[in-house]
Amino acid sequence: MALGLFSSNPNSGDPYAPPSPNDDDPNSILSQYRPLIQQFSLSSLLGYCSAVSAKRIGKTLAFIGGLAFVSLQAMVHQGYISVDWKKIEQSVKDAVDTDDDGEFTEKDVQRYWERVKVFLTENIPDASGFGVGFMLGLKS
Repeated sequence: MALGLFSSNPNSGDPYAPPSPNDDDPNSILSQYRPLIQQFSLSSLLGYCSAVSAKRIGKTLAFIGGLAFVSLQAMVHQGYISVDWKKIEQSVKDAVDTDDDGEFTEKDVQRYWERVKVFLTENIPDASGFGVGFMLGLKS
């Protein structure tokens, strides 16, 4: 019976496996990935935190907007006020339309996204790490 077949190392029976002095040593693992960790550590952490904050703020604003709409509709239903929704819709379109074509389109969203990216990554040493962290934060 060969002792190598029952070792805790899964590659111990493979003669073509790369030599591994000690896979359980955290220092060897960290030293392998040190350049990657250093590059993405601060920027990606800031990106992740920014995305989590943006999600929370977005959810809060959506809740407040929904609550305002339901409150207005309740007052309309009771006859206290009347709301011209077409006029409100036009005012919102005029406020968010960045290319003045009268429509809120994908181009407008892209322009807003570019403004947000410039704002969030200004003076950040590694914008790509920030972007990776931001996307991971949005997915969490």
